[in-house]
Amino acid sequence: MLKTTMMRRTVVPLLTAGAIAGGVAAPANAMQKGLEDDSMVLSDNAATRAAFWSAAKEARVKVVRVVPRWDPGASQVDPATVTRVTRAIDEGRAAGAKLLIGLYQGNFRGKSSSSKVSSTFQKNYIWYFQSLATAIKDKPVYGYLTWNEPNYGTTWPQKRAKQWPAFSNRVYKALKKSDKGAKVFVGETAPNVRNATGKSSNPGAFFRTALCLKSNYKPSSNSKACRTKLLGDGFTLHTYDFDYSPTKKPSKSRKDWWVHGNLTEIKSQLKKLVKAKRLSSTAARNIHISEFAYRTEAPNNKFSQSTVAKYTKSAWNSAKKAGIKSFTWYILRNPANPADNFRSGLQSSNGTPYPVWNTFKALK
Repeated sequence: MLKTTMMRRTVVPLLTAGAIAGGVAAPANAMQKGLEDDSMVLSDNAATRAAFWSAAKEARVKVVRVVPRWDPGASQVDPATVTRVTRAIDEGRAAGAKLLIGLYQGNFRGKSSSSKVSSTFQKNYIWYFQSLATAIKDKPVYGYLTWNEPNYGTTWPQKRAKQWPAFSNRVYKALKKSDKGAKVFVGETAPNVRNATGKSSNPGAFFRTALCLKSNYKPSSNSKACRTKLLGDGFTLHTYDFDYSPTKKPSKSRKDWWVHGNLTEIKSQLKKLVKAKRLSSTAARNIHISEFAYRTEAPNNKFSQSTVAKYTKSAWNSAKKAGIKSFTWYILRNPANPADNFRSGLQSSNGTPYPVWNTFKALK
């Protein structure tokens, strides 16, 4: 195992499916295929993990996103989480994939959109994540994610949006300090407002508010707190749009919906953030889709299995055309619990493949 952080990041290039088969290095602009299923990847059941990694290898997956849950009362990573993440890195490496690592918490679920984000909460998150990064710093990873869905009210109170960039930057710097060679990505946006409660924001509007910009991307304030530049080695998106084709462009009134059909608009808005000196140009050039899917099983799947398969191929092709660096499907298998309505698996809960699975495997 390579011990030097910089060595392990640069010596072994990422390969495409064809590169593995033929031994030829991938083109520098090749879009990487990703997959997520935390319940399988972080499982303590060896057979469950083996099923995931077998499928990932069969589909020639190169990026596996994992988002372990964080308890806001914890300031140091627990040994069980270190074991599971370390094991996932090693099992992924054997399957030809690297981990993209974030943390999940829903601490603001049911709370007011003006709830305070305490300094203790922020410090605990940073220390916890930093301790995890320190524990795995000698392992090869695809990168880290500073925060999950900041524009969604369960993870960040929207009336505190202006506090989020400085917090995200603190996470970025802490992770860089712990794992100097690692990439740290920002964004992780929920694609749009999911309900009418007012507790969430469309991502375009969220980032303008958080970074003190008007609708024309001019500063809304000249205060020092409003001149924060959001740090990141790349920008990540969740581009779900369960109601439409992935190539259907939203209306002008929905330009702040960062759904898949709006990739051109998203890139334009990110460039405007760069021009306003609110986002690093590096992040805006290095865009990843870290969650995408269509629901594949009742009760709330809108499209037939054949349509989901067709739309998935279209989504992949449009992302590649837009210069997206990686494209991750959420999830491999549908939940066994029928009460879980986020049923976007490529396979049923017992591993029976849907038509979209064959489509996903063939994407290149």
